[in-house]
Amino acid sequence: MLFSVPIKEAFPFIRQIISDAYMTDAWYLSAPYTDLDKADRGFRSLLLQKEDIASLLAKSQNMIREHRLFIIYSALEFYNIIALLPCESTPDFICLGPFRDRQITDQDLIRIVQAHHFPVKHQDVLRRFYYSLPTADPQNMASTLRHLLSAFLPEFEKAYPEYISFSQKQNPRLSFSSIDDYVASFSADQAEVCCRHLEDFGFALLRGKTEEASDKLKLLLDYIGCRPGILPQQLHKAACFLNSFCLSRMLATQVHPVFIMKCYLTYEYRIETAEYQQLLRLPYEICRKYCLMVKNHSLPEYSSLVCNIMNYVSAHISEDLNLSAIADYFHKNPAYISGRFRRETTQSLTDFIQKERIQSAIQYFNTTNMSVAEVAGNAGFQDFAYFSRIFKKHIGCSPSEYKRMVNR
Repeated sequence: MLFSVPIKEAFPFIRQIISDAYMTDAWYLSAPYTDLDKADRGFRSLLLQKEDIASLLAKSQNMIREHRLFIIYSALEFYNIIALLPCESTPDFICLGPFRDRQITDQDLIRIVQAHHFPVKHQDVLRRFYYSLPTADPQNMASTLRHLLSAFLPEFEKAYPEYISFSQKQNPRLSFSSIDDYVASFSADQAEVCCRHLEDFGFALLRGKTEEASDKLKLLLDYIGCRPGILPQQLHKAACFLNSFCLSRMLATQVHPVFIMKCYLTYEYRIETAEYQQLLRLPYEICRKYCLMVKNHSLPEYSSLVCNIMNYVSAHISEDLNLSAIADYFHKNPAYISGRFRRETTQSLTDFIQKERIQSAIQYFNTTNMSVAEVAGNAGFQDFAYFSRIFKKHIGCSPSEYKRMVNR
């Protein structure tokens, strides 16, 4: 949803959400940026002559003509997140922070003092400042800010965070370099090998061979250098590409598009909100999930018509499903639909719908906090007493008893 409100007017709303979610400050800065001290509570001006964020802002008037998002790792080992907002002359900024990605320790303080040769008289100031900083994952905070800004400025939908580190402490998560250099160095021979690994993975995926697909995926990821130490933005792009590739391949299968798109959107959100270590594991989880979907939802032993009927029932389980409505949808005679379904599956269409509704109810009980009545409605049962009777017939206990067992 896009709101037609100027970003400066919307900023108090954005600031409140960031404060509630991450307990950190947010500031709107305009040239000549006289309030820059707010970005670190005046800490740099007290202790340092060189201001690392200021050096970035000094270049900003020439470096941007587009919306950009930066995660800044200070020489003083804390973070700020800066959103650049192009204006007619000089850009405006939204600045979040300061914050750290973990709690400060006494050893950290000693190292920072020694690295910057801070005088002893500032020891108490240092300690109070660092121990007061909130902790948060920089990627999560940047992702939250990007989604908030994109509701007012659609340009931020594709403004993925760029990492800039002013610290001498080496950290592979925070070093920044261009992906273009890596892409430009990829030769035709390398591209051919990469495509072969990708095709091997896709072939295993479409057969639902989880172990084989995982092995082929590892070969692919190893070949393109997607391993611990890779830049976060490269890792993010690799996960997004893999999810999109699986989506395109799965749409050619007999799995209903509803299930495929639900899986795709789930992992699209997971990728956006995942921390670095989670991003390293997500490709294999994505692989397993799509392979499992092939096993669970592909119906090769049935005709195309019966497969489509089954998928239609699963996708419309909460609606009023009956033989006449399904026959109308597929432009077939109800008697023909009923007879064809029974011949191929050895069960009536009514029994199949009933079993699918029960499985849907079980999934709601296992994954949500819905009441029994809400589950009944979402599973397509309009009569609560009938739902209870059918549920007990198939599962062996009442819906209420099953819910208590799951929540135990």
